[in-house]
Amino acid sequence: MTESFLLYTLRRLDARDLRTLCQLVRCEAFNRREEVALLCEYISTTLNAPKSAGEKREALSAALAQERLFVAAFPGRPYDNRALRHTMSYLLDVVRRYLAISEMENTSADKHLYLCRALRHRNLDEMLQYEWERAARQLENAPERNARHHLDRYELHREQLEYLAPRARSADLDLQPLNRHLSVFYLSDMLRHACSALTHQAIGAQSYDPELLEAVVQLAEKANRLDEPSVALYYHLCRAFREPEQAAHFEAWKLVLGHSADRFPAAELRDIFLLGINHCIRRMNGGDKTFIREAFELYRAALSKNLLVENGRLSGFTYKNIIRIGTALGEHEWVEHFFETYQSALHAREREPLYRYNLAFLYFQRQDYARAMPLLQQLELDDRLNLLDARRMLLRSYYELGEFKALESLLGSFAAYLRRQKDLGYHLDLNLNLVRFTRRLIEISRNDHKLLEKLRLEVEETDKVAEKAWLLSKCQF
Repeated sequence: MTESFLLYTLRRLDARDLRTLCQLVRCEAFNRREEVALLCEYISTTLNAPKSAGEKREALSAALAQERLFVAAFPGRPYDNRALRHTMSYLLDVVRRYLAISEMENTSADKHLYLCRALRHRNLDEMLQYEWERAARQLENAPERNARHHLDRYELHREQLEYLAPRARSADLDLQPLNRHLSVFYLSDMLRHACSALTHQAIGAQSYDPELLEAVVQLAEKANRLDEPSVALYYHLCRAFREPEQAAHFEAWKLVLGHSADRFPAAELRDIFLLGINHCIRRMNGGDKTFIREAFELYRAALSKNLLVENGRLSGFTYKNIIRIGTALGEHEWVEHFFETYQSALHAREREPLYRYNLAFLYFQRQDYARAMPLLQQLELDDRLNLLDARRMLLRSYYELGEFKALESLLGSFAAYLRRQKDLGYHLDLNLNLVRFTRRLIEISRNDHKLLEKLRLEVEETDKVAEKAWLLSKCQF
């Protein structure tokens, strides 16, 4: 990292943060050095200054050069690198405090907890009791019941016990809430991470400790914590991942989700939906076609709750997945509406190529190869799996339209591309076999039933073949 932590951090704060920081640095409780305040104001003004479209990054870098920073902090003094470093360090400390305080201010439970702790340390007993009761009421009335809620309840109750323990008999202390909230937090968080690990395990990541997971699952059952949505959701999903043949687990997960979705913050609820969708995709890939509908309904529900668009952006992967799954179910009207509505939510950098790629797919699915072909020919995609998919669609389009010279050229360039790629995994064999069998197919006369049958048997007996069903259909006579 070449730039200082101070500039690295301040560059990434928005205008509101920078304004508040400039106000804070003028407060003597946080800073008493004039040069620190001057430096903060100069950097903030420079970063907030309106910039013309043609302004280069070098202009900003020059304005934030060390010599310019020193002049802003120490007007009229000769350059002193050591003094500048110290001043930047002091300002960075103020920035750290501001970030920590602003995060606490955004989390009311943290604010209440630290207030109660401060009151206890200062023996302000009457105020402590009032604030503790206020915090407890606020937590009790909060709609959310995720793991963090139970951790907040645990920490607040523990703070009360820290106050009561020296003043009351042990028999009078109520420890049960402490045990319940801590166990719910622990089980919920452990099961949540287990679900994520089991998802990643399916694509080759490090496996989750099976003994630990089994112990957590058994503890959730024995401790009777499945009445808590934050435990039950992840428990049922864990069991669905581990025992996919037992449909009851996924059904139980859907039931809990239907009753308690409003008990989770949006970010966590989004992750819950995506975990469920990942389970459906695994089942689909395993051949259970009923999960195509399950995945589609989860996607549709997540969209209705505005969970899949983050900071105004929908991932290209999700955009593609929804279109593919909806099309497979024949939900054409809904898919076309989604396709157009959410185009603007794609990142600007990939919006046009992804739109054209998925438009080509929709034409291709309707067997409108003449309209799909020019879109596929002009595509430039960063994602290699999307690129492979586009080339397969182009291959089939050429064949269906009888464009055999173009197809021969594509087969050559496709094979060369595949051999240049070093980490395609099983996709390499899938696509190389498609190229090989397609070459054989176009060399065989449609009247040569013997060779077509031979090719059909060879395709059928080969495990890794992309577009296998299509190839087999073309071997029919």
